[in-house]
Amino acid sequence: MPQLDLMTFSTQFFWFSLCFVLFYILILHYVLAPIAINVKYRKKKLNILVNIINKKKSEVSLLFNTYDKIIFNVLSFSKSYILKIINYAISWLNITLLKVNSYDFIIPNNVYLKIIFCKNFYSIIFSIIVKRI
Repeated sequence: MPQLDLMTFSTQFFWFSLCFVLFYILILHYVLAPIAINVKYRKKKLNILVNIINKKKSEVSLLFNTYDKIIFNVLSFSKSYILKIINYAISWLNITLLKVNSYDFIIPNNVYLKIIFCKNFYSIIFSIIVKRI
């Protein structure tokens, strides 16, 4: 077997080792170094983005809390205002009912009865006249 010949084995081993070391150094410095730098850069960038996202999440939660407080204040103010209006309306209605109940309806009732009597009387008279004709 020619590859195991002692005369050529040492030169083949020397050139193989030299090429392997040079290839290893080239890969290590010119390929793996930029890849490692890119990986570290991406990792730092992702960490920064994660921090920004977490900060935005906390800001959004604070914004939601502020929004909830504003809505609660507006609704409580509206509720109190509506209750004031209802109480005012109830008191006005009670006062008006007391005034109406204390008013004497005798005179308007007499006028109403006179009008109804007159209408009925005229209709009776008119029907009698029409029957005679």
